This record gives sequence, structure tokens and C-alpha cells, in this order.
Amino acid sequence: MTETLLEHNRAKSSLMGLDELDHFTTQKEFTRCGLCENNCALTVTIFNDGSKFVTGNRCERGAEKVTKIKFDRSNQKENLVDYKYKKLFKFKALAKRDAVHGIIGVPRVLNMYENYPLWHTILTDLGFRVQLSPKSDKKLFEKGIETIPSDTVCYPAKMVHGHIQSLIDRKVDAIFYPSVIYEQIENSKAPNHYNCPIVQSYPEVIEKNMDPIRNGEVKYFHPFVNLADHESVVKSLIKAFSEYEDITAEDIQNAVEHGYQALADFKQDLQDKADELLSTLALKGEKAIVLSGRPYHLDPEINHGIANIITQEGFHVLTEDMVAGLEEVSGLRVVNQWVYHSRLYAAAKVVSKNPNLELVQLNSFGCGLDAVTTDQVEEIMRGHNKLYTVLKIDEGSNLGAIRIRLRSLKAAVEERDKKFKKANLDHIFNQAPQFDNQFDEEEERKEPVFTKEMKKTHTLLMPMLSPIHQNGLIEEAFKHAGYNVVILPAMDRKAVDVGLKFVHNDACYPAIISIGQLIEALQSGEYDLDNTSVMMTQTGGGCRATNYIPLLRKALKDAGFPQVPVVSISMGNQGTEETPGWSLTYSFVKRLLISVLYGDLFERVLYRVRPYEAVSGSANALYDKWLEIARKNVRSGSYFEFNHNMKRIIKEFDTLETVDFGQKPRVGVVGEILVKYAPTANNDIVAIIENEGGEAVVPDLIGFMNYSLFNQIWKADELNMSQKAKRFAKLGIDAINLLEKPMNKALEKSERFEGIESIYDIAEGASKIISIGNHTGEGWFLTGEMIELLNNDVKNIVCLQPFGCLPNHIVGKGMVKELRRQYKGANIAPIDYDPGSSEVNQLNRIRLMMTTAKKMQKATLTSAN
Repeated sequence: MTETLLEHNRAKSSLMGLDELDHFTTQKEFTRCGLCENNCALTVTIFNDGSKFVTGNRCERGAEKVTKIKFDRSNQKENLVDYKYKKLFKFKALAKRDAVHGIIGVPRVLNMYENYPLWHTILTDLGFRVQLSPKSDKKLFEKGIETIPSDTVCYPAKMVHGHIQSLIDRKVDAIFYPSVIYEQIENSKAPNHYNCPIVQSYPEVIEKNMDPIRNGEVKYFHPFVNLADHESVVKSLIKAFSEYEDITAEDIQNAVEHGYQALADFKQDLQDKADELLSTLALKGEKAIVLSGRPYHLDPEINHGIANIITQEGFHVLTEDMVAGLEEVSGLRVVNQWVYHSRLYAAAKVVSKNPNLELVQLNSFGCGLDAVTTDQVEEIMRGHNKLYTVLKIDEGSNLGAIRIRLRSLKAAVEERDKKFKKANLDHIFNQAPQFDNQFDEEEERKEPVFTKEMKKTHTLLMPMLSPIHQNGLIEEAFKHAGYNVVILPAMDRKAVDVGLKFVHNDACYPAIISIGQLIEALQSGEYDLDNTSVMMTQTGGGCRATNYIPLLRKALKDAGFPQVPVVSISMGNQGTEETPGWSLTYSFVKRLLISVLYGDLFERVLYRVRPYEAVSGSANALYDKWLEIARKNVRSGSYFEFNHNMKRIIKEFDTLETVDFGQKPRVGVVGEILVKYAPTANNDIVAIIENEGGEAVVPDLIGFMNYSLFNQIWKADELNMSQKAKRFAKLGIDAINLLEKPMNKALEKSERFEGIESIYDIAEGASKIISIGNHTGEGWFLTGEMIELLNNDVKNIVCLQPFGCLPNHIVGKGMVKELRRQYKGANIAPIDYDPGSSEVNQLNRIRLMMTTAKKMQKATLTSAN
């Protein structure tokens, strides 16, 4: 009786029976959707009963086309990503008959997804007919693929080449693609308002790597602009369009103001549309996802139609800039200095407080800055009990994996809301979940501070940058100033493994090494943790190195050392740590400069002579002798003593017994500052070059200081920025030149060594290839160093860069083609360094470069004889 009831009540299984499985068949067909620019590749599975299942489609339209089944759209969710894309480029071009200055092409790329209304309006008002490049797709990408100099740059940057080529193919009269260094100020509490290095400078890569532009077949306008200063924009455009005599300064002034108004109107329209959706969500209790990323993630080819998938999963979707204006964040762990990223943080804060919103962040593969942003956004979200999802996207479009991630998010959101509702039945009149505010960005962060008392009692750990400058030199300057400094080892492979445990693995390789060294030292048990502080230098500017201190602070907490104070030393950065125990007195600065001058001098004379020494070890012995003398000089702080010692050092290395002096190929070493100098980072590149039969030429460290100062002069002259900073920079450069002058004379008088090139001369040389407006990271100075080496007949160069170093995609790899074009015989090898990089591959690339170098050297010597 019981068995009969069970059989009666048991629901019929939807699974096929054995008989059905025996006759079950499928066959596949492949087609293209063709209903929009995505043109999705569809895989159609046809079952033996005639039913069909479609995969590969990014929206329901592809499935409708194949299956002939109409989907119910009565509850279709709002897609403001699609709305923004259509609205952004819906500007009417000037009629051809009215375009007195012809057709000007504008690529649909990068910062154009932010500022197209501004530029379209300006160019139209100036009498140009604006021709947009086509919508992105794979064919367009492939059109420019051969001109891409860096295979590790992000997909949005690679896509630029195809867009530019399409405009060239359309025979436009000119192309306008500006380099936007600074965006408009949106957050008054943010310390800066940069664009990312790629957005800032990629027009430079286009100019030097696409032959029709480089050869002048089409006019190319790419002024550097500061959008936060209207007067500066006018000044830049007057200079850019100077060849059009009928375009007056007043015309440009009026066009710029009109352009800014058009941009403001566009943004206001988006805000109004978002406000409507947010009101609907609140009234109906529906959910929306803020699809957060960069403006160019709006491109359907870049985002792979993810917004459509989100709406299919039952969420409305909007973009981060539509909600970012509702909050103004401050008190973040990171340095909030990039405008696009500042929106991410503000959007995360809005989402964290709104029960109807969730957040999904898009991250392009190879984006070095997102190692900073993703951690910070996650902290904001988790601090408010909200889920955080990041999708890493690239050329490939594995939508199946993305759909699974989004469905997992949906399920997790539903489960979280159920649990919360159950736990808060006593708050039945509250329709929205009341999240605990575990994280308040406004709350002041109380970090341990390096005090004046700690200066007397604390050991100060300093990571290794350049052994030849730090050991016995900078080290002595610190000790004389009253700091008990410990310089960490020059070669420390374990530091990389430790760094990977406590630093975001997509972060800059130098950050991983330096922070790894500090954490490793703290874990060693050699130091009293209650009387130990750590030190970190950072370059400032638009480089991600500006966030080394926040990365270090997070790593210290994660490693269990939150009590350790951090001493922040920065050039150009506003700083993120208070350090009342740290001060730069005149006496200290003087000794630091003497230390750096000694280090630069030792690099010049030791690396020049050591490969040819007649007696093995004699060059190092001479260096050791003079290092001890230099150490005493640093303690005394006497510049007169330095001049006396400097001349004797040059003389003794100039007369050291050598064999076949100058017969080996000279190899210049340039690149990111830490990777260039630190043996741990570059696998001791100087030793590798010497072991392979070459002579290493490493540019001076003090040159980077001059570069940082010189940039302040350019910003004041070109972007209407601080005149006070310009005056200070000029004084700084003059002071350094004065200190270097006697050494330069002594080097020029020697038989074996070259003199010191002025920063003004390096800038002039660099300006012939790249704009001096490239200030991020090593900026134009890296290109300038390569030119300086080539002018000194050092034709072999290794350009060392961390994987994902955005500035070096521009000023390193991006300029190699032009350098080879202008300098016959230039043998340049860009090499990436990263925890995951193969040392064998790096060595093989160096050996290949050395093989070419030896052949060229042999040919040169043969022709000379």
C-alpha cells in the first residue's frame, strides 16, 4: 500500500529514459548573428526532436533569429550602458560645403569615450567636418595589429591602431587625437586629477609607429592638454592649429567654451537618466548593477557585450560615472589621483550604501593601475557587507565564464538578502536592509607615526635600490643625520616570494621586491619590532609608484606588523604618511648629494674599466679603496674634499692597467628606475653584460632628479601650472649643475670617460622624437637617455621594464622603431621583468642582443683598421 502511494505521488522525471537516450542525436551548425556590430559567432546545437540550443550570443536577439522564438520583453531591464554609447557619438557633423578646413578624423578610442562631445563641438565650431572612425570589431583591430609596438599593452590601447588606420584609409585631411594629461576636477578632496599613462600618451606611440602619420601623409594633431584649465586648453589648441591662419585665438576661445558646455550637457543628461532609474529601483525594489570601469569600457568590442548579459540575468545596468557624483570620497588608503579611478571609489561607496545596487568592475588585462584600484574598491564594498565582482577582460571573449560569474553573483545576492531579511524581522517597517557601516572612508585613519623620539631609538630599514649609491654612501649620510639605517641586501631572491604573498600580484614588480624585502626583514627575528621603522621612496606623478606607501601599509597589516611606522620619501607626491621624525636639513641634503655624486662617478669609472682590467680584481680593489675614502668624506660633508677625491678617482681609474681597452661592445642600461639599478630586480644585469663579453653603461642616478625638476618648468610653461614650482625647479637644477661642473670638467679631460650631459640638452634631444609632456614614470627622460647613449656611440641598449609598466609602453617600447629609424645600427632590446618572467628567456634575449653587438663591434674595428 505504501509503495503504491509513493509511486503515485512521485513526479515524473524530466530526465530521458534509456530508450530515449539510445535514439538521442545532436548536430552542430555555425553561423553569425549579424544583427549588430558585435556580429556574434553562434554555435547552434540541433537535437533529434528539432529543438535548438544557441550559444555564443551576447543577447537574446541571436537566439531569436535562429530559433524563431520571440522572447518576452515585457519585463526587459534598462541598459544605460547602451544608452550612453549611443548618446555619446550622436553628434551631427558639419556639412561638407560648410567645412572650410576639410575633414578631420577622430578615433573612437580611449579618452574619446570621455570627452568626445567637447572635441566634436570645438572642431565643428572651428570649421572642420568631424569624421569618426568606425565602431570597434575584430577586423578593425587586425587592421592595425602590425603597428603595435608592445604586445603586453592593454586591449583598448591596441585597438587604437586599427581606428587610426581606418581614418587614414578614408583619406581624411587630418587626424585629431589629443594627449590629455589632466581631466577636469571632479573630487575636490582628491590630491590630483590625472589620466592613466596610456590615455595621456598613446597619441605619441601612434605618431612614431604608423608610417603614414610619421611620414606626413596625413596631418596629425595631438596637443598635450590640461582639461582642468580652460585657458591652458585654448593655449594648446592655438599652438596646434597655428597653420590655419584664419582660425583666430578668439575663435578657439569661443569654441572651447562651447565645447565645455556641450560636455556638461551630455553628462547632465546621463545623470538625469540615472536618477530616473534609481528612483524606479527605490519604488519597485528592483536591482541594478553598476558596471564600473574606464570610459572606454563602454566600447562593445572591449566589454564584449557584458551589459546585455547583465540585463538578461534580471538586473538593470548603469555606469560608474552616472552615480559617482552622489558621493565624494576621502580618507582612502590609496592615493586618489586618477579621475577615472576616483569615480570607481565614489561609485563603490554609493553602491555600498544602496540596497538596490550591486557593483561589477571591469579590468583590462595588463592594466598596471588596477592593482591599486581593485584592492581599494573591494575594501569599500566588503566594509559594507556588499559583494565585489571583478571581471578581467582582454581580446578573448569567454562569455560562458562571465555568465557563470554573474549568475553566481545573482545567487549570492539573493541568498544574502534572504538571510538579512530573516535576521531583521523586527525591523519589518524598514524596506531596505540596514547594513552595518563597518568601513567609513571619512573616518580618519590612524597609522603609527615616525616621531622625533623614534629617530633616536628606532632601526630604520631601507630597501635596496642601487648598491653602488647606497652601500657606504647614502647609508653614511643617513647615519650622520642621526638615523640608525640598515640597507637591505643587494641580491635577495626570497624577497620576491615574500612580496607576492603580501602585495597584489598585478602590482609593479619594484613594489613587490621592495615591500617583500621589508616584510622579509621584519619576519627574520633580527629586529625589535617595537623599535623598528621602514622606509620607502616613491616617485610621485601619474605613475602607480605613487601608491607604494599605501601598498606597503596594507602589506604590513596583512603580515602582522601594523605597529611599524613608515617613513615616506617622495619626489613630487603629496605623501600618505606623517613623519615628524623625518626632516631634510641643509647638512643632510648636502651629504645626500655628495653620496649620489660619488655613486654616479663610481658607476662611470668602474663599469668603464673593469671589463678590460689587466689584473683580475684590480678594478674592484681600487673601487673598494676609494669607497672607504668616500665614506669618510660623506661623514665630513666637505664639498672641497669631494672635488679633491673626485679628481684623484678619475685619474687612478684612467691610468689603471688594462688590456684591449675599448674593444668590447658597450651596452647601455635604461628603464624603470628600480629595475635599472637593483640587482635583485634585473638579475644583476651589469654582471650579465660583462660575463657575456660587453661593457655596461648605466646613466647617472642624479639625472632622474633633474628630470623630475625639469618637468615642473614644462608644466608651468605649457599647462598654466605653478610658477612657484617652476622657480624652485630652476634653482634645484642650477644647484646640481654647479655641483657637477668640476666633475664634468675632470671627466672631459680624461682619456677614457665622457662628460656629463645637461638635463636641458637631454630634453632637447628627446624632444626631436617624443614630447616633453610625457611625465609619467621615467617619461621622456627614458627616451632621452637612449638618445644620449646613441649620441655617445653606445648603440646597444637593454631597456628594462616591469611587466605592465604603462609609461614604458610609450617611452620605451613605443619609441624603439623611431630610434632605430633615426640612429643607424641602433640595437635595442626591450626586456620585461616580473616574478613570473622566465630568467632563461631574459638571458636569451640579452645574448641575442650581445651576438648582434659583437658582430657590429667587429665590423667597426675591422673598418677602422
